[in-house]
Amino acid sequence: MKKINQLIQKFIKSKYLCYILILFLTIIIMAPIFTMDLTRNNDYKIHLSRILGIDCSIKEGNIPPIIDVEFMNGFGYALNLFYGPLTTYIPITLFNILGKVGLALKVFTFITVFLSGIAMYKFAFKVSGRRNISTITALIYISIPYKLSNIYDRAAVGEYTAFIFIPIVFLGIYNILNEEKNDFWLCIGVVGLVLSHTITTVYTALFAILYLLLNFSKLKKWKIWKKFIINIFIAFLICCFFAIPLLEHFFSVDYAIFDKGLMNTTSNDVYDSAIGLQELFDNEIGNQDVRFSIGIVTLVLILLSIICYKKIKSEYKNIYLNFAFLAIIALWMSTKYFPWFILPDTLGVIQFAWRNLGFFAFFISLVCGINAITLAENIIKNVNLKDTFLFAVVISICTFSFLGVMRNYNVGKLENEEKLEDYVLDNDRIYVYSINREYLPIKAFYNLDYIDEREDRTYILHGKGNIVSEEKDKLQDKLIIENTSDGTILELPYIYYLCYSVEVSYDNKDFEKVNTFESENGLLAISVNESASVTIKVKYELTLIEKISYLASLIGVVILIIYIYRKGRRVIKNGEDKR
Repeated sequence: MKKINQLIQKFIKSKYLCYILILFLTIIIMAPIFTMDLTRNNDYKIHLSRILGIDCSIKEGNIPPIIDVEFMNGFGYALNLFYGPLTTYIPITLFNILGKVGLALKVFTFITVFLSGIAMYKFAFKVSGRRNISTITALIYISIPYKLSNIYDRAAVGEYTAFIFIPIVFLGIYNILNEEKNDFWLCIGVVGLVLSHTITTVYTALFAILYLLLNFSKLKKWKIWKKFIINIFIAFLICCFFAIPLLEHFFSVDYAIFDKGLMNTTSNDVYDSAIGLQELFDNEIGNQDVRFSIGIVTLVLILLSIICYKKIKSEYKNIYLNFAFLAIIALWMSTKYFPWFILPDTLGVIQFAWRNLGFFAFFISLVCGINAITLAENIIKNVNLKDTFLFAVVISICTFSFLGVMRNYNVGKLENEEKLEDYVLDNDRIYVYSINREYLPIKAFYNLDYIDEREDRTYILHGKGNIVSEEKDKLQDKLIIENTSDGTILELPYIYYLCYSVEVSYDNKDFEKVNTFESENGLLAISVNESASVTIKVKYELTLIEKISYLASLIGVVILIIYIYRKGRRVIKNGEDKR
């Protein structure tokens, strides 16, 4: 018995234990996904199709691949304009290595769960300086039922990818407030969030502001403000290649994704999606296809606050209180007790109030980790019982996570997943109703039947002309029209996005670039301004603003590398001076 206890002690004190446990729990909660068909989940279908579509665009030579060339009946669909690049290019890379996009998505999901645990561990270790607190905090963070529901029930790829970067953002903020050397983590966290999930980015900013207000006394120094400004500025530069094209389309065209009514993002809509308190204690899937349960282990560790609070060490009592308060706010914002209906519609971008449970999971995980260690060290007097208690906590997290996954998600059969993948790969035209439609112009959104039935050629909407020939090849088109009249409106066979360049030659003269506009059906259109024989060329091309945004991102990456390098050099120099 003594030898066994010594082995347990050695295992507990190992600096590698945390990583082993995080990996072990990741395997437990992710193993079933590799035998499951997730196509019953609409979001999974979207992501699988999106990755295949973007991969096809890359292989067609459309760089950067904003448009999925085969989607919307071959008229092109800008899924990649609205989805974070991290959730696109990493799965595409895995797909080209593994050969199956479904498997690639699942491996990507496994990686995100593991990395989110590591990120949470690093943050908790920074604020507590304790491996045991940090390990339990990380284990709770990756296994809370809401996160598992994001993976298995919703396939919310962007949202669970963003779970990696929430701890990194707060690590950066903590380092800046406490004048630590590695303040660049804020920049890295913000970039990761923006390139993963826009909604999570907005609400992380909101909770970060609340955290800063709780620590307002530390914001009196200009040096601290300067570090915040530098980090946010560099992050903005790096994200330009994604954010600027998105903003350019937002201000140029009415797309369904930006319509509050269509997307259910008004304050009243968000209030309607809020949950009741009883749902937090029920592990059954709710009426919104999500499990809202806090989880029994987390609940017990929360309740320990009653007896642990007075015993919490002073060095991390402030962060404990801050995170307990923010956890309460996040939980409150998930429920119908929060006054969503009186708040501005801007905050309605969250769509579903229960998404705040993700932030509750982040904040409460640290609270639970501190509670567990406080109980073990200050209330349990027997040394052996302390270790046994902590061991029991870890085993309980793993056991309940395993039972929850096996009970709720252990479903086999991959045939449908493989059929969907084959369908996307084997078809040159992916039909309108085979994928989500919120990234269409509103005019196109309300003309789905027209798009579904429309032929893959140019239409003359107004005026006259005789289309002699047309050669369309994916995102390039060339047509010749004779006997046109001045003011003739041509609707080209592409959904209206800004990344198309159209050139026109009248009577075989030099080609001139012409302005494009949105047709009454939400497709790309031009106006012919002469009565002549007209040759028209269409090609995929970034706008000037988009090209500048890519250059800005490159500059931002270079600045960040230099910034990190200089920080590293300064740390080494200071260390050498001390020696």
